[in-house]
Amino acid sequence: MKKNDQIRALLRATEAMSQGNFAFDIPTGDDEIGQLGKSLEKLSNYLQKQLERNQSLYRIMVECNHNLHLIDVLNHIYESFQDHLPYDRISLALLENEGSKLKLHWSRAKYDPLILNTGLTIPTTDSSLLAIINPGDMLIIDDLNVHLQKYSRSRLTQAIFSEGIRSCLICPLLADSKPIGFIFFSSRMKNVYQGLHLHQDLALQIASQLSVLIEKNQLYRGVKLNKQLKAQKKSLEQRVTHDALTGLLNRPAIFDILHRQIQRAKRGGYGISIIMIDIDHFKIINDTYGHLAGDAVLCEIANRLSQSARSHEYIGRYGGEEFLAIISPYNQDGALRVAERFRNAVAGKEIHTKETFVSVTISLGVAIGTEAETLDEQLLLKKADEALYQAKHKGRNRVELANLQ
Repeated sequence: MKKNDQIRALLRATEAMSQGNFAFDIPTGDDEIGQLGKSLEKLSNYLQKQLERNQSLYRIMVECNHNLHLIDVLNHIYESFQDHLPYDRISLALLENEGSKLKLHWSRAKYDPLILNTGLTIPTTDSSLLAIINPGDMLIIDDLNVHLQKYSRSRLTQAIFSEGIRSCLICPLLADSKPIGFIFFSSRMKNVYQGLHLHQDLALQIASQLSVLIEKNQLYRGVKLNKQLKAQKKSLEQRVTHDALTGLLNRPAIFDILHRQIQRAKRGGYGISIIMIDIDHFKIINDTYGHLAGDAVLCEIANRLSQSARSHEYIGRYGGEEFLAIISPYNQDGALRVAERFRNAVAGKEIHTKETFVSVTISLGVAIGTEAETLDEQLLLKKADEALYQAKHKGRNRVELANLQ
């Protein structure tokens, strides 16, 4: 390319960048103009990353302003920032009982098993927690092994280390300049947050938006609901949305979640997986041990599925001895791992009924929608049901994946 043509191409690229368009070719080379092109290419990549990051932050701000469901916003954060901030796990913990304990309210990770599970509470007298709470500033732990040597008696540090985490970025959630909780970005590699000022700034902006949402939630609960109304509301919601026998989400409720998750997947451009689950030889169980024993088996399987599900995995009773799980977002390998986790949770141990122990297994059919034409409720249900039939046909107690092509 001639020098004048190179210069014109660089001018066009610069003009396009000023208008937010980064989809163009920049001429590069070893001469001075080519070196300028390489620098402009680096600048283009940096600006595009910044634009994508700012767009993700804007979507979080919109979610926080229009959505009081903290779990949905946290899942959105986990799904949106993997290209902008290094983490293998994100956790949210809130201070409770006037700051006397820290409770883990939500977490999501790229790996199993999790040692730090939702509901875990640690007193704020824990030595490692005191180091976080007292300064009230962002804290970076570059090497958790070194941190553990300093706080060897800390339950929190021991649990994080045993999970394989090696570095953390911890941001306080503040209301009236006082900490109300923390968001933890964690990595299984050391030193990933060292010197990453843009990442640190991004984490603080996320924490700021979460603080506003949590404060809104607390204010809403304090103004609108007293304890009696909360109990009544919870009881009513339980009756309306949950199955009376198993306690799982009932068919209308799980279908409503399926509809909302599909719409969200279409907006976010990611996939969704559904898993159809059926108890093997359930009629024989009923005929052999009676319907009361059959009900006990249904309830225990429902309990095992619920206990093995993560916070972003929804399970409902589809009907009879069938269950439906919604997993979003997940790729094929992830969805199959979830299905195997459910299968093992049931097959791993006999179920004790009133009179005897019963060996029970389940069969599972998995369907994954990734493109607009496959993100359809009826299609996913039909394909998952066909995969379930294949699992039954091939011997039961197995997982089969549907082909949506």
